[in-house]
Amino acid sequence: MIVDSDYRGYRIEVIAFEISGGWDADVRIRRTPSRATMCAGHLSCVKPSAEVAEQSGAVCARRWIDRYGR
Repeated sequence: MIVDSDYRGYRIEVIAFEISGGWDADVRIRRTPSRATMCAGHLSCVKPSAEVAEQSGAVCARRWIDRYGR
């Protein structure tokens, strides 16, 4: 699990899970200090390890914040 507690005022949570043939990630983005989820999704990335899937999820979350965040 990766938690970035303050990326431009947002909290990013990424959890990897195993699927057949690889790893995917669930991503949640919250505006801090709010507990409400602004964006949540499943990243189908089929990476070779949980760590790589989590890193891909964190990168995608940062791109989403850069594009759609305030």
